[in-house]
Amino acid sequence: MTLPCLTDITARIQELPAISGVTLDLLRSLNDGEADIDALSRRISQDQAIAARVLRVANSPFYGLQMKVGSLHDAIVVLGFSTVRSLVVAASVVCALPATHCPGFDAARFWRHGVGTAAAAQALARALGRNPDTSFVAGLLHDIGRLVLVVLLPAEYARLLQQSRQEDRRLVDVEQEVLGFDHAGVGAALAQRWNFPEAIREALAYHHQPDPAAGHGLASLIHYADAIAQALDLDEAEDSQMPHLDQAAVDALGLDRQALNTLLAETRVRFDSYRLML
Repeated sequence: MTLPCLTDITARIQELPAISGVTLDLLRSLNDGEADIDALSRRISQDQAIAARVLRVANSPFYGLQMKVGSLHDAIVVLGFSTVRSLVVAASVVCALPATHCPGFDAARFWRHGVGTAAAAQALARALGRNPDTSFVAGLLHDIGRLVLVVLLPAEYARLLQQSRQEDRRLVDVEQEVLGFDHAGVGAALAQRWNFPEAIREALAYHHQPDPAAGHGLASLIHYADAIAQALDLDEAEDSQMPHLDQAAVDALGLDRQALNTLLAETRVRFDSYRLML
């Protein structure tokens, strides 16, 4: 059987649903400051499924509110504009790419890891003075290429998952060996299809092998956040492997040990709130 090449997969990505116009507008505004709360709430209300997820997070114990948040306007006031913007992007992607049946692929575990990496990336960004919204989105979507392969090649990807478990090897290494490309390249192609900002496309492409010398700053941050989420076992997997770290990329971030201990605690708390999106 002839397996498809990356060019074939990239062409087939055109078959996948386009992301909503509201989400695209919010993605383009990731580097902007605060916006009009009423305008944002009106835009979110156009999609009731996403609106419900935002309200669920706003009412989580993490925020400790005495009264129930009943409107999107109040949710934005409670959570903050930037947090709601990130949550809407996250919820849009979760809704846009529901997992196809693929033996060995656990969609709930996949999204738990994505949300955990997003929470770690956001905490890292705050500690390093980077953009937390862009980092959150990149962290959430860093493995989105895997979901694309599950949707487009469910039988073939099931065999890769089985091989990875049987040989106790990283899935990304098995992908490269069998397919000749990996989910990072597929994720970058999807980000191109969805017109994501260049920084996010680059982070998806290089999060396994960031090169600080080439300016892969966000990719390095996501690389570390990915390892933090694995180390904290946020996906609740029984067969988790030890995270692989590119030490040069981690050192380039310049994070001291005290800051690391603080963000580990913050990551866990934020994850418990954000996972309600699922």
